[in-house]
Amino acid sequence: MANEKYKNNRNQWRKSYPIGLPRRAPNLISISKTDTDGVIHNSVIDLNQIVRHRDAYFLAADFIESDYGEYDEGLIEFNNETLKVFSYNSTFSSSPTVVFSIGAGADATTENINIYGVSKNTTGGVVGVSAPYSGSVRYRACYSSYYPRFFYGVDASVSPTVGAFRASVDVEVPDNASFVTASWNALDSSPSAVYATPYDDFGNYDANVALSASVGTVTSSGIVYEISAPISSSIYILAIE
Repeated sequence: MANEKYKNNRNQWRKSYPIGLPRRAPNLISISKTDTDGVIHNSVIDLNQIVRHRDAYFLAADFIESDYGEYDEGLIEFNNETLKVFSYNSTFSSSPTVVFSIGAGADATTENINIYGVSKNTTGGVVGVSAPYSGSVRYRACYSSYYPRFFYGVDASVSPTVGAFRASVDVEVPDNASFVTASWNALDSSPSAVYATPYDDFGNYDANVALSASVGTVTSSGIVYEISAPISSSIYILAIE
């Protein structure tokens, strides 16, 4: 008779009751990542402790750049001229680094003439050549508040500035010297191309010179240029990784 009061409801007479959700066995996954120094980092996650989850991915820092620096390039057409005023395709927020190459191609040098900058600002500039010239001059202009940085070439770009690319810049002012050692914020590797242009920005009238890279001097952070005649004007440099 003593047990009749329990009948089929014995659980309500227990002195302790289960609290919370039933415990589930852990659902563990391992995530492994190798950093730029070759060190492997491992971690384990219990998916039962996560309300919602997605597959884990590792994104390299170089590919999650939120934006690009300002960049523009295009062709300036000469018709038996030695000076040409030109405009960019868009306005820069600050005066950019602008370099030039003779010819429409990436590194084309179709004439035995020197090319130099006369002036530049946020909307365009003036470029000169050492002798009357008929043909194309390609300008490349970029601006960023820090370097190196990713830029994006316009549709008309040619290698190595087509699509996304990483670059750094420099400006050097030789003291009536016939060589200059350029130094920019280091890239991850030696640049695939370096463009350098002297500018007559101090009114010295000595920027009409040829620049040639000294053999074996290019590194991820600099290069040595030989100058055909001593100058005391600026030399602007764009190094592309």
